[in-house]
Amino acid sequence: MSIPTGPGLRLLGLRLIGYRKNYEVRFTDGESWNPLSLIAGEISTGKTTILEFVDYCLGGSAFPQHPEVVDAVKAVQLSIEANVPVELEAEDSEIGPDATRLGYTRQRFLIQRSVEGSIKDVLVFFGDLDEVEQVAPNIVSSDSSANESISKFLLALCGLDGIKLRVAPTRPDSPTHQLSFRDTAPLWYLTNTRLDNKNLVFEHTPHKANKLRQVVDILFDVYDEGRAVLAGQVAELQEQLRGERKGIDALRRFIREQGIQGPVELDSLMEQASARRTQAVLRLSDTDDAAREQTLFAAEARRAYQEKEERAREAAGKARERETLLRRLAPLRAQYADDLKKLTLLKEAKRLFDPLAVTVCPACASSLGDVSIVNGRCTLCRSTVPHLAHEALSAVNAGATQNGATEAAASANEFDVSKELSSTKRRLNELNDYIAAVSAEAKDARSESSILDGEATELRMRFDSLTREAVTPLLAERDAAVRAVADADLSIDQVANQRRMLESVEKHEREVESLAARLNEARRRAADAEAARRERSEMLSKFSDRFRAILQSFGYPKLTEAEINGQLIPYVRGIRYDRVGSSGATTLISLAWELAIFELAYEEGRRHPGFLMIDSPQKNLAPEGLFGTTESEERAEEVAEAIVRRIYRHLAEWLETSGSGAQIIIVDNVPPPSVVKSIVVKYSGSAAEPPYGLIDDASTP
Repeated sequence: MSIPTGPGLRLLGLRLIGYRKNYEVRFTDGESWNPLSLIAGEISTGKTTILEFVDYCLGGSAFPQHPEVVDAVKAVQLSIEANVPVELEAEDSEIGPDATRLGYTRQRFLIQRSVEGSIKDVLVFFGDLDEVEQVAPNIVSSDSSANESISKFLLALCGLDGIKLRVAPTRPDSPTHQLSFRDTAPLWYLTNTRLDNKNLVFEHTPHKANKLRQVVDILFDVYDEGRAVLAGQVAELQEQLRGERKGIDALRRFIREQGIQGPVELDSLMEQASARRTQAVLRLSDTDDAAREQTLFAAEARRAYQEKEERAREAAGKARERETLLRRLAPLRAQYADDLKKLTLLKEAKRLFDPLAVTVCPACASSLGDVSIVNGRCTLCRSTVPHLAHEALSAVNAGATQNGATEAAASANEFDVSKELSSTKRRLNELNDYIAAVSAEAKDARSESSILDGEATELRMRFDSLTREAVTPLLAERDAAVRAVADADLSIDQVANQRRMLESVEKHEREVESLAARLNEARRRAADAEAARRERSEMLSKFSDRFRAILQSFGYPKLTEAEINGQLIPYVRGIRYDRVGSSGATTLISLAWELAIFELAYEEGRRHPGFLMIDSPQKNLAPEGLFGTTESEERAEEVAEAIVRRIYRHLAEWLETSGSGAQIIIVDNVPPPSVVKSIVVKYSGSAAEPPYGLIDDASTP
């Protein structure tokens, strides 16, 4: 499927760039996009999220905030295909000095937006999801008021750039503001909420309703509104064209001043520089080969030098390792020495001071006898004594006399300190011996390293002496080859820079050509609008006829007096759509209204983007919401199923006939069997039946 000649764009696919993995949905069948693409599956699986991300890439202000999306997605990419206007032949004096025969070329773009932080920049690549051209992307703003914005980029693809809307349409002196691509969104995205919120044409938000009416009038070239708008668009495009041409002239003047030659000459210079580089690289390689061949006789000297150098490195490494170990052992030896001093002090203190100075009972003034531990209690104070020192004291005092108790306890304690003192001295001596051995090893390794370094230096000098006479004549030749390679690289870089300058000029020239083509199209539309003098009443009559025909194809019961009034508000049976009382009827009316404008705009070659997204067309078509029916439940279900089948049959028939080349994307839980071939993805809602949902690796509740 290809886009018919004229402005417009089609959606090829969506990719969510995630932290864990990427998530994709394609609206294509092979290399071509599908006229009807259905996204089916259970609720809460991410179907509507797909349309919301598409809307976000097309300039929407917000992206889906579901927890699984926020946790998994960091950026989103939308692949589109568009017709880019180009000039086909020379000037046509009958139309104007800048007008040319308009043509279109197909081009694919990849729009990328971040969902992290407050980044407003949008990247526009040339290419699609499968392959991106290796050129720098255009960086535009998501703010439609910026000089370079995603809105202006999309409007240019639809032939709507340079158009201004009135703030107060009924006042001829009303201030104006630039048309945004977001102002056209209600005509290509029918959201789930707009289906039945009784605000289809923004009746409750007058400023949006004014914009919508003006956009529709502009799309259908209504005479009373469109003539002034088209004249303003022509003036705006003329001003842009003059500015772009001045920029091109400045670039060309700069290129001439820099002496940059044409593409053919630059290609020749690039080939010459590449050839010089190839020759220089070959000469450098030959020189290196010759040097190696002429120094083969010194292979033994080279091998001896390399072996000696390796041994010297090993000896130096061993010396460093031993010295590091010595630095780590020094604090340990100091700690042992400090412990030895403390133990010695403790031993001397026990000789000078009696640890038990109480010899008389403080209660009765009697001399204390044997002090011991009986059943874990002190015989002096009757306290529980679990300490090892007192247990040792009790054991020593068990056979001692009353007068010798204190001396025996002191003797036992002195014995314990002496044992610990001997153990500490032994460990310190062992440590000193080990440190002495390590010191000797470090000294020997450092000495060996110094000797080997000297021997390696002598071998290197011998090798240099042997090879100097053979290599010296080749050094000048090698230096010349290296300089030749560097000079060739410099020439290649210079030519590449000059070529990029020319490519930049060519890119701006293509943009000027496209702008001139759009100016021609605007002039043609202005001339057609002046000649046709299409009144708004004629447009509304066509809307009403198509609206009525679509409702009839849906099987809307008791259909009479179906029309769309001057405020674009639909009526059925003479009743305004938001007062029919049935939510199912409201859904059908909203669908028919959206399709009526879309179908007529496409069939008449208007500047509609050419695609339509619909979310949940079966909303409220269950028996309980269908026209307030009082029939049996089975009969009501049959009526609802018949209406759903007729909705899809109408879409399929229109896309195959009058709507050939248009694109419709629908989110629906359970589409009828007749369109199962148009399902591009179906989410099961169960981890056991992949794909589970859009974020297929999200944890399930």
